[in-house]
Amino acid sequence: MERFSLRRAVERLRNGLFDSVAVNRLTVESARLESVFSNGLKTIEKGESEHLCISGAYGQGKSHTLTYLNQLALAQGFATTLVQLDVREVPFHQFSTVYQSMIENLALPDGKKLTNAWKNWANKESLDHLDAMPHRFRMILLAMLAKNKQLTPKERSLKKYQDYRPREYGSWLEKALKGSDIPAPRLKSVFKYRDVEGYREQSLICRGNDPYFHMVQSLGVLLKAMGYKGLWLFFDEAESIAQGRLNQRVKSYHLLDQFFQAKGFVFPVFAFTDDFFDKVNQESYDDERETFVKNYAKAWQDLTILRLQNFSSCEWGLLLENLMTLYSEAYQLNLSLHVKESLQTVLDKLEAHETRFKLKALVNKLDIDTQHILLDR
Repeated sequence: MERFSLRRAVERLRNGLFDSVAVNRLTVESARLESVFSNGLKTIEKGESEHLCISGAYGQGKSHTLTYLNQLALAQGFATTLVQLDVREVPFHQFSTVYQSMIENLALPDGKKLTNAWKNWANKESLDHLDAMPHRFRMILLAMLAKNKQLTPKERSLKKYQDYRPREYGSWLEKALKGSDIPAPRLKSVFKYRDVEGYREQSLICRGNDPYFHMVQSLGVLLKAMGYKGLWLFFDEAESIAQGRLNQRVKSYHLLDQFFQAKGFVFPVFAFTDDFFDKVNQESYDDERETFVKNYAKAWQDLTILRLQNFSSCEWGLLLENLMTLYSEAYQLNLSLHVKESLQTVLDKLEAHETRFKLKALVNKLDIDTQHILLDR
């Protein structure tokens, strides 16, 4: 089984992708990253979480770093989720869409689904942790704990019970918790037939970004109460936040500022290129229309930023050794010193290329240099 996971890691590197095994085996800045993680750990455990911005050029290892930190957080007992932002598919200014991706990718350290973990843990005393949660989501979680009313065949034939669909209620609730736009009338039907109290007291419709932002913060509190240490959010390709139109950037900057200022059990990590910060600094904050509510270039001068550096020759040497070890264990090969010299030649030729491209080329070179061994078996 271990050999299979190693070969899968090599295969993904061959295709220019990262794998969790490869991240563990090839990370050469682990001490620095673990120090950053440890600092974040201290703040989130106190309920005073901060934030982290990872800055680097395209292909410099931002995704790799996020994956490594994600694994550290899971290993330490945190819930985590990694979102791939995209100006078209998952735009930050439409946070309801981001929320859907977050919940879809949510991982708990014990491997459970959020809904199952909630149902197994919740009791009457635990409901107090839902007080600050948006009304729609609070009612959904309460409904998940209740059972359907049982109607007699005669009652089910009556017109007033025509909206009784008990087989669909579980699916509707799960989809609604994940952010799907389940219509309010359907949810009201579920709440009615599960005797959920208070669902009529407020609107079940979430408008704008704020309800979803507050749901994320509430989720951190809830996960902490459920026995996990908190929630780490990882946002890759976060430079896409500055690639939208002006009105989209206005919404995104405001939301991003909320994340930077929030204190609790949610620790957000954003991976940016320098293009993002350049755009923020170039915005017109003094126009007559007062488009932005604040000057974010000034407000964000003290952000916590981890700037990725290009690997030194020594670090590349260590990475080559780790890659050769990974490859040799995956395919049960003994690699000679000549192979490392061959890899170093490839690396020297690709000095100006992205790290991901270099790794892909190095694996391809390993394939070429070892194919005669595999064919002779």
